[in-house]
Amino acid sequence: MTAQKPSYTILFLGRLLTGIVFAYSGYTKLMEPVENFQAGIAAYEVIPYMFIPWIARIVPWIEFLFGIFITIGYMTRLSALVLGGMSLSFVILIAVTWIVTQELPSDCGCFGEGSFIHFAPYQILLLDIVMTETGVKLFLIKNHPASLDNFLNK
Repeated sequence: MTAQKPSYTILFLGRLLTGIVFAYSGYTKLMEPVENFQAGIAAYEVIPYMFIPWIARIVPWIEFLFGIFITIGYMTRLSALVLGGMSLSFVILIAVTWIVTQELPSDCGCFGEGSFIHFAPYQILLLDIVMTETGVKLFLIKNHPASLDNFLNK
């Protein structure tokens, strides 16, 4: 039996979804005081406090920049690897928090406090699982139709 080729339309839509979610997430956190995101990270109670200020300053920029990159198809494979890895780390964070504390924060803190989007942790868990799978599949594809990479390589 032969392996089925991925649907480029589905992966293109997944690429757009992943990019828009991450770009918006990063943008909303960058538009708020960094302390808001620090409090969101601290609510998970499993990350050592000494790392929280660094994470709160770096993660929004990574989300925003690579979210834009993957949306337009620039450095698509690298962007997919970075964002897929971040999604996987969020899945692990949610799982570890649940195992250690037996509870999850009521708001994941993914989109900042001022956002009109608020998801429960289980909803974010499902979204992150989908974005992790999308990131892996996009990383494994060498040529991305409808991308800036494809246009620049011609």
